[in-house]
Amino acid sequence: MFDLVNLSISHPITQAWLLGAIGLLCLVARRYRLGLGVAAMAPLWLLLCATPAFAHGLQRWLEEQYVTQPAVDYPKADAIVVLGGEALADEKESWRDEGGDAVANSRVGFGYLLFRAGRAPLVLLSGEGDAARMATMLERQGVPATAVRQEGTSRTTYENARNSAALLRGEGARTILLVTSPGHMPRAAASFEKQGFQVIPAPALLPPVRVPGSDWEPRRAVLWDASHTLHEYIGLWVYRLRGWA
Repeated sequence: MFDLVNLSISHPITQAWLLGAIGLLCLVARRYRLGLGVAAMAPLWLLLCATPAFAHGLQRWLEEQYVTQPAVDYPKADAIVVLGGEALADEKESWRDEGGDAVANSRVGFGYLLFRAGRAPLVLLSGEGDAARMATMLERQGVPATAVRQEGTSRTTYENARNSAALLRGEGARTILLVTSPGHMPRAAASFEKQGFQVIPAPALLPPVRVPGSDWEPRRAVLWDASHTLHEYIGLWVYRLRGWA
């Protein structure tokens, strides 16, 4: 979900500008050595974030905290919770004709596979605008409407957890299989645990990021990957600071 930490603040270009501004202020205050040092960090930070080895290393550290595995290998739970916040495919598509990996690469698709594997009798879909679309997608794949719950008011991960908690408690759910993207899972799992649930992280099986060329060759496209990863690091820090995770 889009969160309290604005994505632009997490972008390395924005951060480089901030470092440059801090360096300039230090120079104005006649802290020349400090100012030059901070200003020099700006292009170095930008170069580092544009390097696949660094940017994707940060991403892997987030994603590899939780093991990804086939849906049938997860233990049973009271409910499956699927978080919105990703680009959704055409809800009219049939997943029965696709390979298992293709379906598992999306959050709602992996939630579907968990339900089909009998891991929980209930699927809760959370996210403003996304919950209704995901519900339509699941029902088109044969998931009974009676097994689907929607929480369509959340705009942040904190709200996902807080607003879903009331619905889950009403269903008597205490143990949940939480489905989101691997990089988002640390913050999402911590947010639901803070609400008192036993969380079984079930990240979608996203394919590994591959960038043509050398891992040590900086390129502009990698900055966007770094921005999303830094968004999660900063977001987790803010959530812990505010007592949300």
